Amino acid sequence: MKQGQILNRESFISNISSILGREMPKEVVHPGLSSKPQLEIYKGFTQAQLAEEFHKNAQINKAGSGGKIDSLIIEKKDLAKTVAEKLAEHGAGPIIAWNDERFAEWGLNDVLNDAYVWTDEKGRENVDKALKASYGVCISDISLAETASYTVIDKLGKGRSSNFLPLNYVCIVPQSTIVPRLTQAMQKLHEMSKEGINPAAINFICGSSSSSDIELNKVWGVHGPIRLTYLIVSDL
Repeated sequence: MKQGQILNRESFISNISSILGREMPKEVVHPGLSSKPQLEIYKGFTQAQLAEEFHKNAQINKAGSGGKIDSLIIEKKDLAKTVAEKLAEHGAGPIIAWNDERFAEWGLNDVLNDAYVWTDEKGRENVDKALKASYGVCISDISLAETASYTVIDKLGKGRSSNFLPLNYVCIVPQSTIVPRLTQAMQKLHEMSKEGINPAAINFICGSSSSSDIELNKVWGVHGPIRLTYLIVSDL
């Protein structure tokens, strides 16, 4: 990526400082914080404990959504069977999945044999397939225990439409991807950036989609799936 240029920065800041009646600051002084609660939440938790917290908070979201969110903690050996069950839970229908080699590694080839696989070269056809899909399947890149949120980081083979256009969604959450909260997720993304990995889009998603109920008439599925199931895999 081409390095950008900042022109006339010092003269601009100097002019503002002059108007404010002070000297131009030479460095940024960060305020001292008496406490950092964002670093204390789930501090010292094991991955298994974080998985339990993710599941617990997903169940809280489930109650608030009228049952449109579900969460299960399973083992890898049960993943294929559970995905198959969830992809038939609300009737048969077209399936769309990422172009992700991990599906094969985890034994999901047979389950997703009839699924349409997102193919970047097909352009608009991907969106049309996602629009008609009854089910979508993805894998969380980073998972937030505090809010039971999954993260989708833009990459080839992982079109965003495959996440928000299907009616129902199954998200596989490897236990190893779970962090306490957004604080740690941003730290991971910062490390990625230092390595030169700068995705075009990063989406933090919590639960199924619903409109704001300003008019006391909440509508589900306005800008995303109506139902969402988390499959937390304890040994991945």
